[in-house]
Amino acid sequence: MAPAGPRSGDAIFGNVERVNAELFTLTYGATVRQLLTDLEEVEEVNKQLDQMGYNIGIRLIDEFLVKSNVARCVDFKETAEMIAKVYSNNLA
Repeated sequence: MAPAGPRSGDAIFGNVERVNAELFTLTYGATVRQLLTDLEEVEEVNKQLDQMGYNIGIRLIDEFLVKSNVARCVDFKETAEMIAKVYSNNLA
């Protein structure tokens, strides 16, 4: 039996625990409101939200790499080839 290749994004997404949209919206709204109360300056709130989004994105990418058994890409060419490979596998 051949070893299993990297799992597609759809397969991994199918196994992810989901959160109710209303709960997510309320939580995000409460976070923004608390930042506005604490910092009082819109520009500073935007900087904090941007940093939070960046950190969440990094965490999501790391989690994807762990669950998908895909090695990190070292350059842009390797990244493009991996995307093309996964995309072509999903078309088949």
